[in-house]
Amino acid sequence: MKKIMKCLSLLAILLYIAPLSAYAQGQGNLTGRIFDKDGNTLPGASIVLRGSTLGTATDMNGYYTLRGISAGTKEFVVNYLGYTPIQVTIHIESGKTVNRDFTMEEDQVVLGEVVVSAVLDGQQRALNQQRTADNMMNVLSSDQMGRFPDLNVAEALQRLSGVTITRDRGEGAEIQLRGTPANFVNINVNGEQMMGVTGENGNRNTSLDVIPSDIIASMEVQKTLLPSNDGDAISGVINMRTATARSLKGRGSVDVGSGYNVLRGTLPFNVKAGYSKRFWSNEKNPEGVFGIAANLSFYKSYNGYDRLEAQTWLPKNVKDQDGNAIERMQGTYMPTDFRHRYQEGSRTRMGGTVALDYAPNLNTRFVLSGMYSKRHDLDTRYRHRYRYRGDFYLFDDGRLGTDRTTDILQTTHQDIGIDSYNINLDGETTLGNWKIDGGLFYSRNKRTAINGQYGFQTPDWRANNKNIAGTDDGTGRPIRIPNGTILAVIPDYQDRFLSSSYIYNPPFGGAADDPSRYNFYTVDNNDRDILGENFTFRLNSSLNYFIADQFASIFSFGAKGKFMHNRHSRPETATILSISPITDNTSPDYGDTQLKKFLHKGNQTSDFLSNGINFGPTANVDAIQQFIKNRPDRFELDEYRTELGKNTVDYLADENILAGYIMNRSQFNKLLVIAGARIENTNVDYKAKRIFRYNKDADPNVNGGQLPGTETPVYNAFIATDADSALNYTMILPNLQFKYDIAKNSLLRLAWTTGYSRPNIGELMPTVNVNPDLGKIEMGNPGLKAAYANNFDLLFEQYLQNIGILSAGLFYKHIDKFQYLSEGVLNDPANPYFNPNQDDQYIFIQPKNGEAAHVYGLELTLNSSLSFLPGFLKNLVFTSNYTYVHSKATTNALRGELRLPGQADHTGNIALSYSTPKVILQASANYNGKFIYALGAGEDEDLWVDARWQLDINGSYNITKSLRFYVEAVNVLNSPAYTYMGDVSRVYELEYTRPFVRGGLTYRF
Repeated sequence: MKKIMKCLSLLAILLYIAPLSAYAQGQGNLTGRIFDKDGNTLPGASIVLRGSTLGTATDMNGYYTLRGISAGTKEFVVNYLGYTPIQVTIHIESGKTVNRDFTMEEDQVVLGEVVVSAVLDGQQRALNQQRTADNMMNVLSSDQMGRFPDLNVAEALQRLSGVTITRDRGEGAEIQLRGTPANFVNINVNGEQMMGVTGENGNRNTSLDVIPSDIIASMEVQKTLLPSNDGDAISGVINMRTATARSLKGRGSVDVGSGYNVLRGTLPFNVKAGYSKRFWSNEKNPEGVFGIAANLSFYKSYNGYDRLEAQTWLPKNVKDQDGNAIERMQGTYMPTDFRHRYQEGSRTRMGGTVALDYAPNLNTRFVLSGMYSKRHDLDTRYRHRYRYRGDFYLFDDGRLGTDRTTDILQTTHQDIGIDSYNINLDGETTLGNWKIDGGLFYSRNKRTAINGQYGFQTPDWRANNKNIAGTDDGTGRPIRIPNGTILAVIPDYQDRFLSSSYIYNPPFGGAADDPSRYNFYTVDNNDRDILGENFTFRLNSSLNYFIADQFASIFSFGAKGKFMHNRHSRPETATILSISPITDNTSPDYGDTQLKKFLHKGNQTSDFLSNGINFGPTANVDAIQQFIKNRPDRFELDEYRTELGKNTVDYLADENILAGYIMNRSQFNKLLVIAGARIENTNVDYKAKRIFRYNKDADPNVNGGQLPGTETPVYNAFIATDADSALNYTMILPNLQFKYDIAKNSLLRLAWTTGYSRPNIGELMPTVNVNPDLGKIEMGNPGLKAAYANNFDLLFEQYLQNIGILSAGLFYKHIDKFQYLSEGVLNDPANPYFNPNQDDQYIFIQPKNGEAAHVYGLELTLNSSLSFLPGFLKNLVFTSNYTYVHSKATTNALRGELRLPGQADHTGNIALSYSTPKVILQASANYNGKFIYALGAGEDEDLWVDARWQLDINGSYNITKSLRFYVEAVNVLNSPAYTYMGDVSRVYELEYTRPFVRGGLTYRF
């Protein structure tokens, strides 16, 4: 409360100071809007007082305000790329604000035969905003987003230079900029940070597949920060802007469509609508005192994916099929645990925005805006897990066999909903030479996951001449398999399409993987709730003045407070149950746990991964749930694992950030200089538990809680103690940027900026998430530090008269204490979760700090209409960008120098469009180069996301001026997502989603 009161006191002081000197003596202001001939606003248009350095640019809604103009009759020049400049004389009165709107005409001399169709119009708006921006940024207008078949925000952003995306279910999800990790990017709505809840580790940034792209008016990718930006963004800021009403004439649109999912043979459905209008035009505000804008989007798809997960590779000593050691294959990495995963279900994504704005006069405006988005996944997931736990044998024909194996079938029913609410209240007013703006922002994101997993397993088939539990050799005795018998084989362990089949036939009871061999053994209700909230207030003031009476300048300062709350919990429904088969064949319940009682399909698919692989049998969710309901007496609550799960992952965290900045912007003829600094103080308080596991039959204070002589630790009890803690740190962030007008449409930009990135909240917790069925342990790191970076950028931009751009940029980042993910086999005996049995070791995942990283990069962009070509070819439009990044990072002395995790060497986009006012045809390709996803114990265990091309094709036809038909095909080449460990031949994850086709009608009025 004391901090809040301090911030409110500072706001009151700022409010008091700002209007003390409203108009400088003998000066006035000019305000208004700039339109095209059809009444559409032109964002990024510049207006300059002729013969001076005083100028400004229109905002997203076409508004401009030029302050501090000396009284008298003045000449102004209005410019917009591709339009005829306007020169106009206006009389400015001292102490008053003059309103003047401008309507611009396309420059037919410059454009020549270029037809400004929908493709070029969207590009034109984006380029004008980019050109007039003070810092280095890329802009994506709603028209540009409509050019591509991108359903969510991440998919749309991948078209920009330097942007890399990660995918989930075939859709873009997280954003990475310029070869740095995703948490180095700040995700904003109308300038304020969204809270992230999509991951299970308290990610700061929300996954952008939650937000439909068609409810966003424009997006900015700011690659150099200004002192007025939040400082926790080493890579940059993604800012999504929602629409406000722009015209006294009502404008709206309706879009209805459907499509076809090739992988699952299902039909999606989408509908979207928008409307905006201004009201109550009067003398004080001819543009309308009140405005309302609303957009709605609903999309439901029935989809899924085929995925291979081979997340455990261990060095093994391989024998030949006769049992003799193969010298060249001693210590060779082999897949000891891999899974086939078949998922089907539905994804619903809906969203909406509403903006109410009130402008009582030309100098004052208030905007209340809200954005809601929801993603709901309702899925059934079938997993066939193959465990190779014995010795390995290589056949002459390349097959790889083992003498010990178990098959596990898991059926999961998941219902995951993510709800995101974002509300902004913004206001600004101009008081003479002063401008004051402020706002309140509230963001609430919640993730609710109901995740029931049901497991079936075969006997532990093992060739050691010992009894195999749960089997019968036909005489009433357990089966015994002679030593050295090879039981199952992988056709080719170096093939990314890993599969397994039995070559051993038991003497009685059917095949080793017959449905009767699988028994129901566990129910894991992995339910979770994650809540993230952010309340923010800000107040900024800026003063227009002149240096030496000729160099137009703006001095700005401001304060901000962000108060964030995070909660991660497992509800009471998060339980783990066990069930054992009845061994008495006279019991009426004998055989009630066998898979054949719950069989969904004998073979889920015979073309898994589009490669002719038999998936195998699957269990029916409804039958399982009905059995649990009817026979609760057959299940036993696993109290140890249930309570352990709750205590290890639950936490509460409050994070408060107080910030202030100063900034000066001066125009020295052709040179713009921006200098300033920002200071941010972060305070984190959290409540969590620290867990000590032990054997309940031993003294927890002696021998690590294990009985004397124990070789394999036994854990069946735990002690939970409070691990509440707090941390506090302050970052000082200097900033210096230059923008030089070489010629009318040629710019050179230079910047030195600083930034930092705070760890994800969940990563700071001393929590441990143990999943025995998946063989994974995720552990937090309370010692994780914030990363700090010095950034240097140089950018040349040449804006082309035929509505295009040629740009080339260099950048360098020096990052201290960068965060990265460490993932690999847990082989550290000092770790309390270490298992000395190599075949049962966990995959251990933990965030860590590196020492330092150097990132070097080159960005190239070429967008242009090809109007110089003959005939119909003049209607072609070419867009492209390419980013090259190189890095050197050090994590510790043992690993030495390596590539920064998350950094791809090459990323790029290329698109060719045929565009007329009637028809648009387009092919677009996106390339993401390979990058390290997580670091292992050594380079042989590093996890890499492989390079990926995606080709999309779309087109549209205007049936009438208002009615348009469109068709889109996504991932035409059926490009998979591929992750490997160390060597490209060692598959870690492989996912196919196949192409997706959709089409529909759009009506605009």
